[in-house]
Amino acid sequence: MKRMKAFMFCAGVFIFLASNVGISTTAETKRGKAAVIERGHGVYTENCGRCHGADGQGHTRTGEMVEAPDLSDASWQRSRSASRMLASVTNGRGQMPAFKKKLSRQDIAAAVAYVRTLKR
Repeated sequence: MKRMKAFMFCAGVFIFLASNVGISTTAETKRGKAAVIERGHGVYTENCGRCHGADGQGHTRTGEMVEAPDLSDASWQRSRSASRMLASVTNGRGQMPAFKKKLSRQDIAAAVAYVRTLKR
């Protein structure tokens, strides 16, 4: 019983110290990722949805004209590293325009994080 109390005390001290010195806990990390994905959803909707569609499958008039890839396809996602996706959005690729002058790096990274959630 004494060991359990000591453990709980130490755990509480660690969490308190972690929150006060900038070490993130798992819950904080999850909230941070969720906030980035939420931001990415907005960026995606405003800048990417016209071609790729709300679901990422590219079934839009513009998407079909430019042959936009299905971003929700698991094999497509596996074949694309995060750095490749960031570079594609930043510099453009094929029919897709470059967004480096329109979006911040943080917005581009958030959009890529959101696209990763589209997996089927």
